[in-house]
Amino acid sequence: MNRSVNCLAVCGLLCIAVSSGSAAEVILKSEFSHPNLSEWKTFSRGTAPNVLVRDGVLEGKRSKSTGLVALSRWFDKSRTNLAVEFSLAVSQTRGRAFHIWTQEPNGRDASQLNLCVQNGRLQHFDGRDRAWYTVPAKIQASKNPKNPVWHRIRAVMNAKERGLDLWVSKPGSLDLPEKKTATMAGYRINLPYAGISFVSGTRIADGAWYLVDDLVVESGSDIPRPGKVDPLPEPYRFWTGGVIPKNPEEIPFAKGIEDRVIHRPTKDGYRFLHGAAILEHKGVFYANWANSPVNENGPHETLQGRRSTDGGRTWGPLEMIGPGFGGNERHSHGVLFTHRDEVWTICARFGVGTPGRRFPGLQGEAFVLNSKNDRWESRGIVVTNCWPYDEIVRMDNGNFITGGQDKDGLPVIAISQGEDLTKIWDSVLIPYHPRLAPAFAETTVWAEGSTVFAIIRGGGGVAWISRSEDHGRTWTSAQPANLPMPRAKAYLGKLSTGQLYLISNFRNRDTLVVSTGKPGELSLEKMWRIKHGKSEAPRFSGFAKAKQWSYPYGYEHEGKLYVVYSIGKEECGLTIVPVASLQ
Repeated sequence: MNRSVNCLAVCGLLCIAVSSGSAAEVILKSEFSHPNLSEWKTFSRGTAPNVLVRDGVLEGKRSKSTGLVALSRWFDKSRTNLAVEFSLAVSQTRGRAFHIWTQEPNGRDASQLNLCVQNGRLQHFDGRDRAWYTVPAKIQASKNPKNPVWHRIRAVMNAKERGLDLWVSKPGSLDLPEKKTATMAGYRINLPYAGISFVSGTRIADGAWYLVDDLVVESGSDIPRPGKVDPLPEPYRFWTGGVIPKNPEEIPFAKGIEDRVIHRPTKDGYRFLHGAAILEHKGVFYANWANSPVNENGPHETLQGRRSTDGGRTWGPLEMIGPGFGGNERHSHGVLFTHRDEVWTICARFGVGTPGRRFPGLQGEAFVLNSKNDRWESRGIVVTNCWPYDEIVRMDNGNFITGGQDKDGLPVIAISQGEDLTKIWDSVLIPYHPRLAPAFAETTVWAEGSTVFAIIRGGGGVAWISRSEDHGRTWTSAQPANLPMPRAKAYLGKLSTGQLYLISNFRNRDTLVVSTGKPGELSLEKMWRIKHGKSEAPRFSGFAKAKQWSYPYGYEHEGKLYVVYSIGKEECGLTIVPVASLQ
C-alpha cells in the first residue's frame, strides 16, 4: 500500500454499499508495487500506450498512437455486475487528464463505465445522448506528480441497469463518503464486463498525466444494484420543418447577403473583441462590443463602438462608451436599444463585489447618448446579477425584458419596473434540468403577450428552451429542443413579417445560420447559412481566441436583417440579409 493508509483500511472501504452477507469476490487487485505489467495488454493491436509503473503507482500520459489507446486488464471471465475502486491523482491542465472504461467482450468498445477528468471536472459519458456530464464532486489537480493530491473513487454497476453509482472522496482523502456521490447514466447496457482499461492516447491532453494506485475490482451477487437514473427530458419540438442535414453544406445560403467588417484591431490598440450589438436610429447605425487589451473578460476591458451614416457601408472612428477601470472591475458587452427617442446601451460590469463562479459582482450599467453634446453618459447601475444579451422587448404589461446569464453562469432574465429603466430591474433565474450542465448559459428571449420564450445555451449539442406564461415571473424547467446548437450564444427575435427568427451556430462555430418560422408561430421550420467555413485566424494572441464566427446579434431595418458577430474574437463582422430571402 502506497498511500498513507494500510491494507485493512482499504478492505474496509471495499465494503461500502455492499449488502450484508459474505464479501464480494475480488477478481483484480493491484497496488502497483512491482514495475512488471505483463498481465496487462494493449487495448488495440499495434498501439503503444504511454502507461507504466513508476515509484509504486501507475502513471499514464498522452501517447501518439491513434485509435483506442489504452492499457487493459482482462478478467478471467465476463461478469454481469462490478465494483471498481481506485485512488487517483491528476495533473493541473486544460483538456482531458484521465480516462478509464470497462470493456465489453471481444474488446471492441467500452461497456458501461466511461469516466474521465477533463478541464478539472470528473465527468461520465452518457450513451443515451452521447454527451459528457459532470459528477458533482470536487477534483483537485496536482501541480507536481511527486506531491500528488489523492482521491478515492468507487463505481458500482450492473450490466442490466442503466445507472451506475459513484462515491468520490474529498481531495486529499482516501475515505469514501457514506452516501453515494451520484448515480450517473451508463455509456452502454446489456453488455457483460470483460475487462478494464486506462487510456493513454490522444484523448489525453498534451502535458497531462494521471496516477492510479490501489486498484480493486469486485464481482458477485453481494454487490447491490445501482440506483435508478431519471429519464431524459423530452425534447421540446421547436423545429417543425423537415430533417435538418448533418452536413452544413447541405443548408442553402440566404440569397442576396452582403458581408462587411465593422472593426479590425491594430497592434497598438485593443486586440480582443466580442459580443457585438447593432441598432439604427434617425439614419445612424450604432454598433458596440467588448474590447480588451489582450484577453477575454480580462482586466481593463471596455465597451467601445463605431457609427455609420451610410447604411453600414463605412464606419466612423472608435468611441469609448464604457471606459473600464484600473483595478479588477471592468465593463464588457451588452445591448443596444432606443427608449423615449434616446439611444441606450446596457452593458455588463463585474470583477468586484458579490462572489460569483464566473462574474463576481455582476451588474448592468446603462449609458445613454446625450443628443445635445453627442456623448455617452452613465445613468448608473440598472440591473443586478444579469448580463443582458439581446435588445429589450416590451411586454404587454408595460415592462421590458431581456435574457442573460448570472454571476455563476446560470440562465437568467431581467425585467424592468415599467417605463423607468433606471429603477433596478428584477432578475429571475430560469430552472433547468441537470443535463443542461450550465457553464455559460447565455439566454435570449422573445415575448408574445404574457408568454415569454427563452433559448438557452446548454449541453448535448442542442438548444435548450424554457417558457413563461406570466410575463417572465415563473418559468418551466429548461428542456432540450430538437434543434442543433453548440455551446455558443444565440439571438432570438421577430421579423416584421411576423416570423420568429433565431441566429445561432450550427454544430460548431464554423457556421452561422438563421432559422425562421411561420408568421405568428413560436417555432422554426426553415434554415439558411449566413457564414460558413473557417474564419481567418486571429492575428494577435489571447485567451479563448480561435477561428470562429460567434455571438450573433440581429436588428431589422427597412427590409434587411443586420447581423453582427465576432470573427475570431478579434474583429466585428456584419452580414446584411434581405428579409425577403427568409420567406
